[in-house]
Amino acid sequence: MSRKILVIDDDLSWNRLLIRLFGEADYTVHTAASCEDGVRMAEKHKPDCILLDFHLKDGDATDVCAALKKDGGKPKFPVIVVSSDPGAEITAYAECKADYFVLKGSHTMTELPKIVNEVLGNGGRTVFLEPSH
Repeated sequence: MSRKILVIDDDLSWNRLLIRLFGEADYTVHTAASCEDGVRMAEKHKPDCILLDFHLKDGDATDVCAALKKDGGKPKFPVIVVSSDPGAEITAYAECKADYFVLKGSHTMTELPKIVNEVLGNGGRTVFLEPSH
C-alpha cells in the first residue's frame, strides 16, 4: 500500500510538480490550497506526512500547525515546511515544530521524496541530509 502525503500550497504549478514527483515514488498525493482546506484534508485523509508551504493566502504554516496540534498536542504525522523565504526556516522549526525545512528552488527539490522517506523512516523526528551534488 502506498503512503499518503498531503501538500498544502497555493501554488498550483508547485502542486503539479509534487504530484508528479511523489506519484513516481508511489505515494498517494492529496492537495489543499489554503490553511483551512489543509487542516480539513489532514483530518480526513490522515496523511503519513504533510508538505506545508510557509506562506498561504489565508495564513501561514504556524496557523496550520497550531490547528493540527490543538486536539491532542502533537500531530500524528510529520510536517515538512517548504518556502521560498529563507527567513521562514527559524520559525518553521521554533514555532511549527517542523520535522524538516526545504527552501523552494533549491537543489533539494528533486530530493523531496528522499527527504520524506528519511523523515518517515526516522519516526517523524528531525533529520538532516547532506545535499547530493
